[in-house]
Amino acid sequence: MFFLRTKDPKEYRLEGRLIGHKNAINCLSVSSKGTLLASGGSDGMRVWDLKRRLQLPSPRHIVGIQNPADPVTCVSWITRQEATRETLCYGTGLGFIGIWQQNGEGLEDFGAKVSKRIGTGKEIMCLTFDHSGNDTRIATGTRDKRVQVWSFDFKGPLIPVFSIELSTTIPRMINFNRTASRHILVFGMYDGEVHQLRGTDGIVMATHNAGPLIGHASVDIAQTLFLIDNVVNGFSLHRLDDGACIRTYNTNPVKTFPKQVVFGENTDVVVGGSDAGVIYVFDKNKGTLKQVLKHADKARVQTVTVRFFYELDGIRLTDGLQDLR
Repeated sequence: MFFLRTKDPKEYRLEGRLIGHKNAINCLSVSSKGTLLASGGSDGMRVWDLKRRLQLPSPRHIVGIQNPADPVTCVSWITRQEATRETLCYGTGLGFIGIWQQNGEGLEDFGAKVSKRIGTGKEIMCLTFDHSGNDTRIATGTRDKRVQVWSFDFKGPLIPVFSIELSTTIPRMINFNRTASRHILVFGMYDGEVHQLRGTDGIVMATHNAGPLIGHASVDIAQTLFLIDNVVNGFSLHRLDDGACIRTYNTNPVKTFPKQVVFGENTDVVVGGSDAGVIYVFDKNKGTLKQVLKHADKARVQTVTVRFFYELDGIRLTDGLQDLR
């Protein structure tokens, strides 16, 4: 884990390591309060208390989801401002969607609320959520080119809203438009296409092209820009309204494989993985390299996440970057 402190904001420093996974980690997500980290990989899902740096208990064994042959591929915390209990949603390689929710006296235990295989059972490539009023929606993209949206009330099962199959696009990342329309952005892995789907029925409203391939994508807070791992020479910054490339952050990769890239520090920096055991931190506007964070001498750093939060011991503002690979 790397953290940036406001008392000395010049560079990140190593804060600690979390040990537990035995194999590759495919996805990471920090809770809205910055207290919990979810990590998923080929050996299942784990939840960590970041303050104490401890792994929390997982729900009892769930047939299918915790099968060693079924890796966790994507994960997201479902944030509700009025909620006192955290809710975690994740997808797997065999097409299972799982939802865990905090319970118990100390809120250190998690119970499984949903365990469901969706569609034709193909790999869930990505998922996201949107919470508006009393309605929470979850959207998934699967390897069979399908986008599905459900409504979830935190009590009963997932209620289908719509399911559509794209003609050529395999979704690599999916994102809700945070407006009343609840339109959905879908980023295609192998065709580089970015589709906007209508929030009510999934009809394709607009399509732009961001390049030949998209290894990963991230949308900024204002929803005017997006980042992609272009797989070829590094990361690219694009306009959301037409897909045009504004800037490239060259990392000179030796091998072309997907690496996650995200916005950090309120979208002022670009953070991404590498094939050289390091994490790159770029100035978003200048395009210059600010810092290189060393994770290992030789390792693929494909999975990163960031979270901006307050830590209440002396009120310090921290921007945290987690990488467990």
